[in-house]
Amino acid sequence: MTTLEETHRLRRDELVRLDGGVAGSVISCREGILWLTQTGNPGDRLIQAGETISIVHPGVVLISALEDSVCAVAGRSHAPCSVRFLKQALWRWAHGVEGVLKKSLLT
Repeated sequence: MTTLEETHRLRRDELVRLDGGVAGSVISCREGILWLTQTGNPGDRLIQAGETISIVHPGVVLISALEDSVCAVAGRSHAPCSVRFLKQALWRWAHGVEGVLKKSLLT
């Protein structure tokens, strides 16, 4: 597994959407003020330059800049996302093959 850090430069009112394996990520505000919200998490958070927040639960995270800002997202690993994507692709493929086999056996 590889730990990554992604840096985003956001203008006022711009959004970043984090999908997939966000649990365990750390979001840092390097400049400006950020507003964060997450599906399934009842409270929104504001962080400003020098502050960080850890994402504990899975679910989509939206990061919005309340003014021109820079944020960094660290700790996201591509392995869980890739494994989940592979499982979904294999499931779709298996069900597609099943459908083709059923049709060919019925005709």
